[in-house]
Amino acid sequence: HDRPESRLLWIKGDPGKDKTMLLCGINELERAIAADGQCHNLAYFFCQATDSRINNAIAVLRGLIYLLAHQQPRLISHVRKYTDADKSLSDANAWVALSDILGGILGDPNLKAT
Repeated sequence: HDRPESRLLWIKGDPGKDKTMLLCGINELERAIAADGQCHNLAYFFCQATDSRINNAIAVLRGLIYLLAHQQPRLISHVRKYTDADKSLSDANAWVALSDILGGILGDPNLKAT
């Protein structure tokens, strides 16, 4: 996309290729820019091929939702729609629920630039 409000950087590669170090550097650079008063949020997730808890799409969604809600607490209302209704975010329907939550967050007019 050429739109500045719609940016995605996907880093993918074999183990041991320094993807994590690259992203840590990007994260530190973004923090330095934010310290100068240019507030942007950075949402990211690190998959680990050897850990089944964090190497799947549900873990990625859960991680992105957590980061966005942590950076912008008013967005937690999208998660509460499910938790307040006693809907599980970890059962067989987790993908559908988490996709819906992330979609709601990304469509929220209060979402700051990320």
